[in-house]
Amino acid sequence: MLGQTDFRPIAIAVGEAWAHEIVALLRSDDREIIGAWPGTLREARMRVRVVLRSRLELDILEELARVAYLAARRGWQEVSALDPES
Repeated sequence: MLGQTDFRPIAIAVGEAWAHEIVALLRSDDREIIGAWPGTLREARMRVRVVLRSRLELDILEELARVAYLAARRGWQEVSALDPES
């Protein structure tokens, strides 16, 4: 669906870096990595835009944001604990 240039690997890298950034930030504040992924699709869109620095069609941006979001969520789930209050 993305056309000639497939930006999916970049979006995955964006998501993985995003999760790593959040985890590192929480750990540096001695906070627990617990519960569901705290990021949003809106944040994913912004991060994809910043990295690609190009104007993308809305449908392509949305797809890349979802790819980045899912990669970040997977990275978070690899290190997070279940929320005992859920």
